[in-house]
Amino acid sequence: MTVIPSVKTPPTNKNMTEINYADPEIIHGLTDKHLTALILNNRSFMVTPATREAFLEMRNEALKDGINLSIASSFRNFERQKIIFEEKIAGIRPVLDRNEHPVDIGTMSKEELIRTIMFFSAVPGMSRHHWGTDLDVYDPDALACNEELDLTNRCYTRGCQKNVGKWLTANMQKFGFFRPYAHDNQYCSYELWHLSHMNESDRFTSGLDCEECACFLKNRAGLSEPDLVTSIVTGEFAQRFLLFSH
Repeated sequence: MTVIPSVKTPPTNKNMTEINYADPEIIHGLTDKHLTALILNNRSFMVTPATREAFLEMRNEALKDGINLSIASSFRNFERQKIIFEEKIAGIRPVLDRNEHPVDIGTMSKEELIRTIMFFSAVPGMSRHHWGTDLDVYDPDALACNEELDLTNRCYTRGCQKNVGKWLTANMQKFGFFRPYAHDNQYCSYELWHLSHMNESDRFTSGLDCEECACFLKNRAGLSEPDLVTSIVTGEFAQRFLLFSH
């Protein structure tokens, strides 16, 4: 018998109209001032109030179908994203090819390495997870004993999370969510676990300015390869970042 984890509802006076969707501090993950807590399975996830309300509604519906829809990751600040990105450049974290297999980064040029990393990992300051509108979701009840969550597409198509992937495809839009990385392409991998709140994430996406983002990456982000990263981002800005729900 599945025990449904409790969800606590902290008081909040924040609402969607208070958010400045063009605020660079929010867009680049430098603040969580616009977010509220969603406490689930004794963990706290920071999300926008509208995203919180929509997720809880969707979660309750999923439970009726036997899916314990939970969150693996929500808001991720700039510093956390920078650690992930820079550790991949340094070879501390594994870098995957497009088939989700580890690659030997020692055989790559810097540009090849950066592009390979960007296929799966967002550039610090340019991640949708900075906004609090995007969630990585899964069902912990589908994991075997001592099994760790595997955020890969193979896990969500033929592995333990395949029922989650199917349920989201059939139901997520009813609750105002979509997959920003719905299709594989030359820029970014598709991610069946990554959901985005339509209305709010579209407003943040509309607030993205290529020139401002380039200035941030080159002068404020403190990346180890600022010129190369900035060149890739600005040259492919629309394809990589202007991902709307329609």
